[in-house]
Amino acid sequence: MWVKPSEVLVTGFWSTDRANPYFALQRRRGHDEEHVGFTSMFVATLDSVFDSKTNRYRILHQRPDSEVYHLIAEADTKEEIEEHWQWLEEHIMPALGKIDAGVDVTDYVQSKIKSLCAQADEDEIGDFESDKFKNATKKFHKLFNVPADEKLVTYYACSYWRGRVPRQGWLYLSVNYLCFYSYLLGKDITIVLKFTDITSLERLQAYVTETIRVGTRFHVHDFSMFRNIEETYQMMEQLANFAAKKLLSEKGAFREEEFFPVVTKKTAPKAISQLKRDLDAKTRSELYRCRFRLPTNERLDGEVTCQLWTPYNQSHVSGKLYISTNFVCFASRVYHQVNLIIPFRDINLVEKKSDQAIKPEIDMDSAIFIAMKQEGGKFVFSQFDDREFVFNKLSQMLSQYQEALPPSVEPPTIELSTPLYLQFNSNYTDERFAIEKSKEASWNTHFLSYGRSSIMYRTNELYELIFQGIPDSLRNELWLVFSGAIHDKAANPNVYLKLVHESSFVKAIHGSTNDEIERDLYRALPDQKAFQQESGISALRRLLRAYACHNTDVGYCQAMNIIGGVLLLYMNEEDAFWTLAALCERLLPDYYNTKVVGALIDQGVFNDYCNEYLPDLYEKLKNLGVAACISLSWFLTLFICVMPFESALYVMDIFFYDGIKVLFQLALTILKENEERLLECQDDGDAIMVLTGYLDGITDDNESEKKIISLIKQSYMNYNRINEEDINRLRLKHRLKVVQTMGEAILQSAAKNTLKYTLFNEEQIKDLFYVFRDASRISLSETSDPRKLPYETYRIGRADYLLLCKYLSPWFIGEHPEDLANTLFDALCTSTNSNEMDFINFIRLWNILLNEDFKLKLKLLFVSHLKDEKRREIGVASLLELPSARLTPLNIPPKQEDSSVSTEEQSTTDEVKEAENPKPKPSQLPLMNQTEFIHLCKSMYNVMTGDIDDEDLFRALTTSSTILLKTGEMSKPYRGLETDDSHSEETTNEWTLSFEQLEGSMNAETSIVTWFETNSQQQSLEQRIHNYNQDFLH
Repeated sequence: MWVKPSEVLVTGFWSTDRANPYFALQRRRGHDEEHVGFTSMFVATLDSVFDSKTNRYRILHQRPDSEVYHLIAEADTKEEIEEHWQWLEEHIMPALGKIDAGVDVTDYVQSKIKSLCAQADEDEIGDFESDKFKNATKKFHKLFNVPADEKLVTYYACSYWRGRVPRQGWLYLSVNYLCFYSYLLGKDITIVLKFTDITSLERLQAYVTETIRVGTRFHVHDFSMFRNIEETYQMMEQLANFAAKKLLSEKGAFREEEFFPVVTKKTAPKAISQLKRDLDAKTRSELYRCRFRLPTNERLDGEVTCQLWTPYNQSHVSGKLYISTNFVCFASRVYHQVNLIIPFRDINLVEKKSDQAIKPEIDMDSAIFIAMKQEGGKFVFSQFDDREFVFNKLSQMLSQYQEALPPSVEPPTIELSTPLYLQFNSNYTDERFAIEKSKEASWNTHFLSYGRSSIMYRTNELYELIFQGIPDSLRNELWLVFSGAIHDKAANPNVYLKLVHESSFVKAIHGSTNDEIERDLYRALPDQKAFQQESGISALRRLLRAYACHNTDVGYCQAMNIIGGVLLLYMNEEDAFWTLAALCERLLPDYYNTKVVGALIDQGVFNDYCNEYLPDLYEKLKNLGVAACISLSWFLTLFICVMPFESALYVMDIFFYDGIKVLFQLALTILKENEERLLECQDDGDAIMVLTGYLDGITDDNESEKKIISLIKQSYMNYNRINEEDINRLRLKHRLKVVQTMGEAILQSAAKNTLKYTLFNEEQIKDLFYVFRDASRISLSETSDPRKLPYETYRIGRADYLLLCKYLSPWFIGEHPEDLANTLFDALCTSTNSNEMDFINFIRLWNILLNEDFKLKLKLLFVSHLKDEKRREIGVASLLELPSARLTPLNIPPKQEDSSVSTEEQSTTDEVKEAENPKPKPSQLPLMNQTEFIHLCKSMYNVMTGDIDDEDLFRALTTSSTILLKTGEMSKPYRGLETDDSHSEETTNEWTLSFEQLEGSMNAETSIVTWFETNSQQQSLEQRIHNYNQDFLH
């Protein structure tokens, strides 16, 4: 590119490739040189280690009468710099010959170059990245074999440990790849890892400094000596998390554009990486949503330190004010001292002064008042560094806010249920009613001081009230508020009614889901009277079907009927729906899907906490193998199925307020209470009996404080250090492990079930499936079709198949190798899809190419060149028949299990009969016409081109093909004798050729047979896969 002229020093780091009296084209030493000397090697090493980002080529301007050089153009490629050089020779050099004064020459050149630079600046309207980062992006794409549209996120200087020797270089992090490059004294190291192939990501103390260890299926890589290891590790975590979520997401559920937003110059300031800035913003938004239980589409706009006036104790609380699209939130500096959530839908006005009487403690010069729509409500924030900016931002956001309006179409009239306990609470005793009234009074007193609904002041005092249990009459309101479902409901008016209506008409689409729901309706809460009546069952049916229609990626999962049943007992039907949605999508993410991935991940997280807090018991539980029942039965149902129902309600009360940490704390407390007895257990059955007996005994009988309340309080005293931030960090670690475990299970399934079709061993099949799966780009959650084995779901398209052929196929050689590869692809896709190939056909194809004899390879060529679809289907079916030698004894028909003597006698008799009756047998394969035969010969010619013995091969191929062409002509009158009923559509007056004739002619040519037998042996399967891994998996 052209650059504004500037004086430069001429050093030995550059060599001149072209020159004339006014210009010199120079190349950086150590780059694009056939013979590299020490100086060039030294310069290239300096460029790599110090990341000078110097372009490889430049053009300098110099007058013959001056020693001053001016840089006027530079480029990273030879083609680009030569274009500039040609432009100078055509447009500048002729004019310079007419200028006499030397100074005028320089002025003329500089003015021309400056005008070119100005024009280039006007053209680059989409340029928002820094020059340094743009150069890094160019280098990234030049060094590594990654797609052209791959987005670089950021890069860091670091060292890579090979053995005990560190290699200084640069780590590049893109959306889908982790790459490293180092060049030292003529030796380079290039590493390319897909984030989807990373099985572990750890930060540990190793070698002489803190190290980031990245594990894959094939290798372990250690990187250290970062300037800011915390930032690097967090970025790696985020990108690995993105990759794992993408693999585990339901089909179509993960949208990459939401994770990596589109960047425009209008919205982006110049930065080293706009994408990195957006990723950091997304991380902050996720933490913000998690802390305040906000909808998943909420985006944080900014945060600012300030003070909140708390009227309940007449004081100021320091903290941060968060502003987003639909909410204003506050969190105190002291954890959980006070939190506040103010939806814009409830705000009436933002002002700097208040008409009401103001406490003298409030600084009016720095205060902002938020007046609510409900009478008397007002929140006061003060001590802003820039009150004017915050006030304008709040006013702007409020003016832009648009409240969700009900659809103009009148919703269908459907009678929804009220909380079911109101209809079936006849078992409430007078004592129970008294307790409920006492709880209600306590809560109403709290509301008077701290506010109500979503805009209440959430303080530590709230914990004591929740520990004592929420009264039945308030569970609807408080579960809706604490879970954040109140915001989803407000943003989607009348949506539930619409979903109920739609779900009753989609039986054809969700038939299997509806069947599952029907089976589980009466299993939900059989002990509850509400679900022994049709009114309760009908409400639960509507709820579950509506959610399956609302979230088609999840549909319905077991345990949702239990959770939905409890919600319907204490909430009206619409509120129960939005609370169920919040629980499935935010509070317990990925728990309720076909693979219960979230529960498996949290099982690993819980094991880590057990190891940290109860190390002795952890080893015992690990040996007994009972950890799985904890996450799957305790967490999945929120303890409802494992402890008395009334006690489980206390767990749900605190869970909706404090989230997933409650379940971990409580589970650890239960294990701690039973530690001595569990350590004495001899097997998993004993351990389960101990825990089951303990949980069944959590009742209210004859205790001053209920046992469950005591247990919850104890869990907070002993394990309150557990928080959602740590849980999410550990979830990433175990999400990678779950991905790896699920992937290995599919590998085992693929190897076990396809072994009978091939001569490969299990490890070879696993290696082939690994690269096949890598090319297919199908998420693990898409392999849950109950009608198929998981590996059968994977498919590859034509482009990915051709890429695999390039590395793995022994026939991807000669002229136009893709022609034969496409022909084979078309043949093997006949039984699946015209544009995709499944793994079974893929492994069978590669088995023929690499393992089978000359006859089967020739049969593959013969069948694949049949153009008629019907004939090709018959040929492929014959080609892929399971060879009898690979059938197990169980597959052999009884008649074949006679003694060897009788078999030999029968064989001899058959041979005698065949000799007496020389009538030819009909061919098992369809006949080939002349055009197809010519294409077959052309394919064989192309694949043999370039072979060391290609002259002998061409001579043999010419001889055999000439004989076969004549044979086809001579066989016309006799073809009817060989044609059976299945091939009756083939006419006898056309040129045709049978496979047996082709095989006989080719067998006569030793060089052709030898080529087919030895071609696949030139390189082992392991070496072919290694070459692919070097470029794509590492």
